[in-house]
Order: sequence, then C-alpha cells, then structure tokens
Amino acid sequence: MDPVEHLQHARDAFREELGHPPALTLRGANAVDSYDRPEPFDPTLDAPTDEYVERLAFWAMPYLDASSWRHYLPRLIEYAFAHPDDPAMVIEATVRSLRPPDRVPARLTTLSSSQEEVVIRFLEHLAESDDASGSRDDARAALAEWWRPGAHLRAQAEEQAAARAPTDYREVGDGRYRVDLPITLDGGGVHHVAEENRTIEVWRGMICGDALADVFVNASPRARRTWRELEASVKYWLAPDTRAWIKVPGAKRALRLDGTTYRYSPAEPDRTTIVIALAGNDVVTLTMRGTQRADVQAEMERAIQSFRLMD
Repeated sequence: MDPVEHLQHARDAFREELGHPPALTLRGANAVDSYDRPEPFDPTLDAPTDEYVERLAFWAMPYLDASSWRHYLPRLIEYAFAHPDDPAMVIEATVRSLRPPDRVPARLTTLSSSQEEVVIRFLEHLAESDDASGSRDDARAALAEWWRPGAHLRAQAEEQAAARAPTDYREVGDGRYRVDLPITLDGGGVHHVAEENRTIEVWRGMICGDALADVFVNASPRARRTWRELEASVKYWLAPDTRAWIKVPGAKRALRLDGTTYRYSPAEPDRTTIVIALAGNDVVTLTMRGTQRADVQAEMERAIQSFRLMD
C-alpha cells in the first residue's frame, strides 16, 4: 500500500466530516472520561498535532459520537502510518473503535462505502504488518468480525435488523404502579433499599431495533422527603428544559420534567423524562431515558402515557 495514495483517498472519502469542526473534540471527550464538562472546539487548543493525538486519543475514542469519530479517523490513520511503533497506543485505540460490539447509537454502520473501503485497506495494512504496534491481531479480528465479506458479527447484526418487527408491549409494575413497556426491555423485579426506605424497579434493553433505553420506577414514603426536596434533587442532575403538571391515573398530582442527558457523548444526547406522582402517603417517580431520535421518542412517549397508580 502506498501511504500517500491511501491518505489522499482517506481525505477524499471523509471530506464532508473534515470540512467542519467535530461536535466533540478529543480534548472534550477526554474531559468526559474525567467526569468533567467538555469545552467547545478551539482551533488552537484542538489542532490535531501528533502531541495532541498522543495525549488524548486513547482515553477519548470511546466517547466520540459517530460524526466526530468519522472526523478524526483520517487523522488517526495518518498517524498510524507515520508512527507504526504506536508510542501512545493511538493505533490500538483506533483499531478497537473499528471492532464490534458497536456503540449504541451505532458508529460502524454510519460509514459510506468509500469510507468503508478506507477502513478495510487500513486494517489490511495492519494485519499484514510486522506488528510493531501490537495491533496486528486486533486488525485481523476486526476484519473477520465486521469488514470482510461474510464477516460473522456483521451478518448477525444485519439479520437482526432485517427481522425487526413492530414494537409489542406488556404491562409491568408492582402493586403501587403499572406501566406498559416494550417487550424487549428486561427487568429484574422490585428491589428494596432498606437504608433509604425505598423500592426500585429497573428495565433495560433495545427499542426500535438498535436503540438502548432505560426505565426506573422508585417509590418511597412521602414523609422521607418533601415534594419540594424531591423536585430540587431531580432538577440538580437533570437540568430540565420543560416542566408541566400532568394527569396520571390514580395520582393526587403529578409533575413531568424533561431534559437532555447522555450515555457516552454529549454530542449523542438521550432524552430523559421524569414523572413525579403522589399516591396517598407515597411518592412514585418514573424515569425514562432513550436516544433522542424520533422513532425512539415515540415509543418512549407511549410508555410514559401509560403510567398509572393503583388504588
């Protein structure tokens, strides 16, 4: 492989992504890894020099959203050709980002055919190398799993996508509440948290075929925490952008709070809804979190609307 020719092909294939700053920089993703708030792109601080890539790529790669990941791939491939010894595990981080299991939302499936060709040629180059970086085995595994014709994990993912069916629902919940959830969400039953005098029930799984969703229902005595304290606690971590009183069957009153959170990257937001409902001497809270995508949010809204308290 001629490195100059390959790198020009990479720049051409990713021209659109390279034409604008990434939504999340390597510096910002590294901040997320440290539980800090990412700062926006800065042309000076985020110049993709070798030092910048070496300092940040290894820890940042898992947090990049699909668009930002595609933005950095040509630069990381360029670095790999220039530094086959991989002194800062940049190649290792890059290759591992090209192996399934994929992120949720997916990154591997967002590449165009020309971008896939760049990736395949890059992995084949590493797979045939003298393994100076230690990434030869990872590259060979990536090719077998996803990038070569008939790759088994890719075929499996495509079969699952083709077999998607309309969402079916089932009623779940303990004696105090009921909610209708997609059958693809699995729960572990009611758990009692004795030291906090509350119960919690959790469901998690895929909806709309490829989107991860979480549902939590907490119940605790009203005497343990006032309504004002509970709402303040929710606002502290959710920072809601909407607040509305709603009707929940069986509740004396109910408040809905909606805000944006994220699972991996702030550039890939989740929509989180919390409903606080008063039921006699208990307060029950429903929390639903799912990818901020129209089809996902339609299913989440259906579940939220089904929430009800029992006499």
